[in-house]
Amino acid sequence: MKIKIPYQDKITLGYSLARSAGFAAQQLSLPLFEFITTGRRKPSQFEPQRMRAAYTELFNLLKKDSENIAKGIYPVEVLKPEKVAHHFLRYPRIIYDGYAISKRRSDKDARDFSEEAENFLKDLPEYYQRNFHFQTGGYLTRESAELYEHQVEILFSGSADAMRRLIIPLAKEALPGDGTGMHFLEVGAGTGRLTRFMKLAYPKAKITVLDLSYPYLKKAQDNLHEFDRLDFVQGAAEELPFQDGMFDLVYSCFMFHELPHEIRRKVVAEGHRVLRSGGCYGLVDSLQKDDARDFEWALEQFPVDFHEPFYKNYTQNPMEGLLNAAGFTNLRKDQGFFAKALLARKPAE
Repeated sequence: MKIKIPYQDKITLGYSLARSAGFAAQQLSLPLFEFITTGRRKPSQFEPQRMRAAYTELFNLLKKDSENIAKGIYPVEVLKPEKVAHHFLRYPRIIYDGYAISKRRSDKDARDFSEEAENFLKDLPEYYQRNFHFQTGGYLTRESAELYEHQVEILFSGSADAMRRLIIPLAKEALPGDGTGMHFLEVGAGTGRLTRFMKLAYPKAKITVLDLSYPYLKKAQDNLHEFDRLDFVQGAAEELPFQDGMFDLVYSCFMFHELPHEIRRKVVAEGHRVLRSGGCYGLVDSLQKDDARDFEWALEQFPVDFHEPFYKNYTQNPMEGLLNAAGFTNLRKDQGFFAKALLARKPAE
């Protein structure tokens, strides 16, 4: 069946597809470098039927993203590309880092830290003291913060930004407007990628940006320097340094799957505490068991290929249940490609 795409969506969708193709090409090159490093070839998980299903879902996600731009849910500026020179000068560093990642994966060494990273470890919870994804420096070096977003886009064939933006239509429906008089909190904000999109969608909102990693938080400040009404706080989502009822919206992106189950529960409880009566709690994260049966193979394979010690437990314990148990109501959901977004409301008193 031929898919009809309105004229106003064609340019944004075409750009997104071209961007996706570029990252997919980079993704296909990385196994070669891993073979050079380790001398081993991993069995391919990319069976034709799986690939067709994945690329269909990828296309549907990018199409939905373009439609959201056309509807004015968020502006076309969310697609603003970085400078070409910056992108292509970073890629050799990613290839070089791939050698170290491959060696670490081969040795099953997830606690390999440089002196720079070691300086931060003593102040961080135990679950965070590891090289997630076997990434050099974990989340604790400037170089890791520089490479992270590019690496994630390679992993997801250029769809990570569109997956992040799944939360915005849900938020806009619950909290319409430009953010005037609203105060948001983003926990586990990383380098501030979703912060940028949320600020473009809600230009008048004040956003407090919180992350455990000092280097990533500094990178977020650099990335978001052109925006006002942003505060940056280093801290843990399970022990928020804020008073009760301060925020209209608390949200996160790609954070919960990297937390132990008990910490996930505490994070949701803390979010509930700091929300005002009637405020909203949202998240974007990986699909979980039964969200999309066509991708269950990927949910099983992901923690095998990458160091994600809490991921299997995450996939087996739906976030919907944690939100309901914490007292949230009016739960709404969307999903696209390998991600899902949830938004719920704290009942009005």
